[in-house]
Amino acid sequence: MHLQEILKNIPLWIALLPDCKLYSIMIVLPLVIFGIWFLKRKEYKSIVYFYSIPLVTFLLNCIIKPLVHRARPPYEMQIAIHPESFSYVSSHSLVTFCLWGIIIYFINKYCKNRVLRYAGIVFAIIWILFVGISRIWLGVHNPTDVIGAYLLGLALLSVYTKLFKKGGLNE
Repeated sequence: MHLQEILKNIPLWIALLPDCKLYSIMIVLPLVIFGIWFLKRKEYKSIVYFYSIPLVTFLLNCIIKPLVHRARPPYEMQIAIHPESFSYVSSHSLVTFCLWGIIIYFINKYCKNRVLRYAGIVFAIIWILFVGISRIWLGVHNPTDVIGAYLLGLALLSVYTKLFKKGGLNE
């Protein structure tokens, strides 16, 4: 059974949230908030580190998609949107995983209030999963496109956190 069949009774506008202004807000808003927060703390290296992850994920997508050259699911499976680019890896899923994964890292590092820390982490995880599921739900990605994005994101975040700690940015 396909995910679309399972979710057919849920309003389509829910699946389209990561394709509307909300997706942009969920990228721009944390970049602005954390940028201001790092500026106030004079953590300039953290700003570079934090802002570079969306750029790196974009560049990885520009390299990986043409190399893998995987077609999207059949047009008949695509609901409401019909992207023209290649399918593997899901750029929505990769950017969301990496950006919100870094947010989880910083929340865990800086947030002393246990309730706020857990609420922030749970929210981030739900958003990451929702974006990935929505890509499959809309029929614009195969499940392996999303899983591949999450695995690549996990590898990228591992490198980033090691570099962050090694570069003395973790002080």
